[in-house]
Amino acid sequence: MSTFAIILGCIVFMIVVASVRGDPGRAIADTTLLVIFVGIVAALDFVVSRFMDTGYAASLVTIVLATGFALDALYGLLAPERQKRRDRKLRRLMKRRA
Repeated sequence: MSTFAIILGCIVFMIVVASVRGDPGRAIADTTLLVIFVGIVAALDFVVSRFMDTGYAASLVTIVLATGFALDALYGLLAPERQKRRDRKLRRLMKRRA
């Protein structure tokens, strides 16, 4: 239950920080990406746990991922120019692929 609370707290923190910045769509996108990563980690944990004891490795990885997303949101609040440069690079990359 504590893993769920930590991840939920990180998601709420990302949404609050993005709302303060005026771009809540970024928080929703990051939350969607986090859910996808948690699904991948859960599937890998399910497969690997059939062959060996994984313990709390999946929980630890998901907490680290959620914390990373929350810290990225905080850094985006503190350094918005870096976020803008990253957004421009991602936009250019996505236009090339389309």
